[in-house]
Amino acid sequence: MPKPLDPQLDDALRKALAEPPQRVRRVELADGQRFWLKRVERLTGRLRLQKGDPGRAFAAEREGLHALAAAGLPVAGIAAEGVDWVLMADAGPILPEVVADPTWGEAEKLRAFAEAGRALGRLHWAGMAHGRPAVRDVCWDGRAARFIDLERFRRAKRAGFWQAADVVMFAQTAFTLWPDEPRWLEAALGAYAVSAPEGAMASVRRLAGWLRPLGWLAAGLSLLRPGSRELQAVGLTLARLRG
Repeated sequence: MPKPLDPQLDDALRKALAEPPQRVRRVELADGQRFWLKRVERLTGRLRLQKGDPGRAFAAEREGLHALAAAGLPVAGIAAEGVDWVLMADAGPILPEVVADPTWGEAEKLRAFAEAGRALGRLHWAGMAHGRPAVRDVCWDGRAARFIDLERFRRAKRAGFWQAADVVMFAQTAFTLWPDEPRWLEAALGAYAVSAPEGAMASVRRLAGWLRPLGWLAAGLSLLRPGSRELQAVGLTLARLRG
């Protein structure tokens, strides 16, 4: 049986559910506790075609949250859930916020990224793939790097394609934000390499090799969109992961 909610949280949740639906809503209590209410995204027309079935994405995230928690992996904890919503406890600032926060020292920031890499390795050992572990989808509370936004979660073969794709995604988003500061990514990759299943880094190198034509395409498109950090990051990502 689910544990009954604290009356203060139960009241705040009821009020949040009564508000017009939105994909993510912050729920904050008077004592400073923070939660996030996530609901099935309502999409129509072109957005639905672009982003896919929001109900399926929500179901994948719910499965991922439960699967990681059951495996003892670091993930945002579920405080309550309903048919089309889930309430999660705040897991701390996301990694980009950690990097931008001057109150965190460099050693602590490096530790946050190392723990993120280690957590991804453990997730892969458990036979799972996050599906889109962008750096903004990892939170750091000073103790653990916890995953959020598991809308593309799936069961996956150890050291297989989908797990290698996780690493490519993490690196791509890191290079997009910090193309001249590779130390954050290197801390994560170093910890991942010693925590991941056997053969995982070889699979990452192989996938980066297969994606090499994508790097050439991105380089060409960069001539048309010279300000695109995402396009510039493609070449940096593939070059780093092939090495």
